[in-house]
Amino acid sequence: MKLPEILKIISKRLHKYNAKAIVVGGSVRDHFLKLPIKDYDIEVYGLDTMEDLEKILSEFGSVNLVGKSFGVLKFVYEKEEYDFSFPRTESKVAQGHRGFEVHTDGKMDFKTAANRRDFTINAMGYDIEEKSFIDPFNAQIDIAKEILRHIDDNSFVEDPLRVYRAIQFSARFKYALADETKVLCKDMIKKGMLKELPKERVYGEWKKLLLKAEKPSMGFELMRELGVLQYFPELQAIIDVPQDPTWHPEGDVWIHTMMTLDVMHQELEIRNEKLEIKDKLRLLFAILCHDFGKAGTTAFDEKKGRLRAIGHEEAGWNLLKVLCTGLHLNMTL
Repeated sequence: MKLPEILKIISKRLHKYNAKAIVVGGSVRDHFLKLPIKDYDIEVYGLDTMEDLEKILSEFGSVNLVGKSFGVLKFVYEKEEYDFSFPRTESKVAQGHRGFEVHTDGKMDFKTAANRRDFTINAMGYDIEEKSFIDPFNAQIDIAKEILRHIDDNSFVEDPLRVYRAIQFSARFKYALADETKVLCKDMIKKGMLKELPKERVYGEWKKLLLKAEKPSMGFELMRELGVLQYFPELQAIIDVPQDPTWHPEGDVWIHTMMTLDVMHQELEIRNEKLEIKDKLRLLFAILCHDFGKAGTTAFDEKKGRLRAIGHEEAGWNLLKVLCTGLHLNMTL
């Protein structure tokens, strides 16, 4: 696995203290998916205290202590930032994404620490000194089969946002949800667990889906299958709304919307260097919502002898505002 040289240097220093540095999370996953690695997270095993880790890191660069209470230190070297952390477990003690109790332990084993993660593909590690991968939940098998599988029922349901993460990961990597993961997600939705999620966190997952998935429609189709669209009635309402086959041979408003969403994403990829993220999001949301009004205005015009949706533009504008409110999203993005 390709690593910045500074991580190798720090790993050797930790080794002198009988500790080891293990790269974890998305960077290891992206190595196997052959994707660009943007961030490196490192868990340190074998030290007694966070102060010990802070002292060692300070020899090589600056250390930000803002996450220290959660067992995380922000290390900056030559303007690049890395997260160094102690292995930890998390347990739900209250509602909301802040309602977790964190327990750090430098002597914890890797599998125990990795059990808190959401999916097998995000629970691998890379031992820098040993130059070897650690895969306690057989993620490499899931990668070979292109399957997204959760690790533990109990830890998964403690954070309902993981349902949205399942959706955007499945779409981005074109992975199928494991049967047991799909069943668990449906059960969480049925029990109303997603209601407690802050709107801005939900929007964060939508944003990743829209910007990073080659075909965002895959994520929205999965939302439909799992039952997530009950939280977005403006989207659910366009399912099965008929259109005049002369103008829309592709099918109903939902099918049309999903097709145009994917085409918009393709066009934005072509113009990637010319558009800022906020501009891309404006266009993606515009195409996603452009026919919302057809759900309430579509009717058969006897005189014209065909289906029409007169006034759907204005009706759709109002529904767009409702969706933006539901996502805690500023209309100007």
